[in-house]
Amino acid sequence: MINHKAIVTALGDHLLDLSVCTTGSITVTVTSTAYTRASGSFVTDGFEPGMEVAGTGFNESENNSAKTILGVSALSLTCSGLTAEGAGSRTLSVGLPAGQAWENVHYEPTTGDPWIEENYLPGPMEQITLGSFGELEVFPTYVIKVYTPINVGMSAIRSYVDAILSHFAPRTELTVANHAVMVRTQPAPYSGQILRLDSGFVVCPVTVPLRVRTANTI
Repeated sequence: MINHKAIVTALGDHLLDLSVCTTGSITVTVTSTAYTRASGSFVTDGFEPGMEVAGTGFNESENNSAKTILGVSALSLTCSGLTAEGAGSRTLSVGLPAGQAWENVHYEPTTGDPWIEENYLPGPMEQITLGSFGELEVFPTYVIKVYTPINVGMSAIRSYVDAILSHFAPRTELTVANHAVMVRTQPAPYSGQILRLDSGFVVCPVTVPLRVRTANTI
């Protein structure tokens, strides 16, 4: 039979590997309010206000932890909660926000910080080959809702959405025991409308249609 629990777990694990943008290894200096660089461009790298950035390679743990970007210029990323630190070779990256509402797991959003919400629709199922152990096919839908702070423009949320669509590109295959799971091509994954919420966020859903096949064990 179809093991929806295993499928949802595989989808969530794949989502955790999301990469939106990164500096790669560069020389970064930290003040109490910003990450700074002497050359290159955070703008060109794809960073936007309202995204959540995390560091790698900093001596101060606060500078490695995830924090929301408040402002972006070519040579500066403005954030709160930083600790001053001298220049060194480090990496700054935007991936999946640390705020994650998985199915039936309570999550309380923090005002001003981006977050995502997972939803899974099992979909209809049919047996597509004859016999007691004929192959089963099901068409689930995976929906990721992306939330970013209001009044920061559309670039942050669109960058998250575009990265998710790329991450779940048509024909992407996921490893699930005894199941062939593939992102569909028709319809292919698509995003919805950006909606402004009273809670201080905007939201945009990303819908990922799937095709799953496995042997009937009955």
